[in-house]
Amino acid sequence: MSVSTPQSDPSGRHVDVNTLNWEQLNQVHQSLQADIQNITTSYGSLRLAVGRFKTSQECLKDISNDNKDKDILVPLTSSLYIPGKLKDINKVIVEVGDKFYVEKDIKDAKDFLGRKVDDLEKRVKTVGDVLSRKNQDIQVVNMVRRARAQEALKAQAKANKG
Repeated sequence: MSVSTPQSDPSGRHVDVNTLNWEQLNQVHQSLQADIQNITTSYGSLRLAVGRFKTSQECLKDISNDNKDKDILVPLTSSLYIPGKLKDINKVIVEVGDKFYVEKDIKDAKDFLGRKVDDLEKRVKTVGDVLSRKNQDIQVVNMVRRARAQEALKAQAKANKG
């Protein structure tokens, strides 16, 4: 059995976990656990970002002549809104990066948000695939660790009898 680990050689080949000693197996296990934790955090952040941009896309659908001069709630933070009026139905302010905003017309904003959602969804899939591989790798390492522990117990029991 082999796994892709940071301990793989520089050529990118896999490490055969059956050839590792107990300490090396534990190191690989700890490394995989850390990788999985970091990747899971990234995966969650990407999913949240997709959700935020999809919500923005949905909000753009509500901007029409029918809603001009209507009262709205303007978000200042994710949990703080202030009252406002929808004055300009042709332009919106769009977050294009980490706290960077640009004024765009509605069509450009829809196009931008569509591209952003597509890009983020591709990243979510890629990160999800990596996470799946890491989870498979840690399962292989755990199987080998369990097998080694059972072998050690059998050897100890045999030594105690003899």
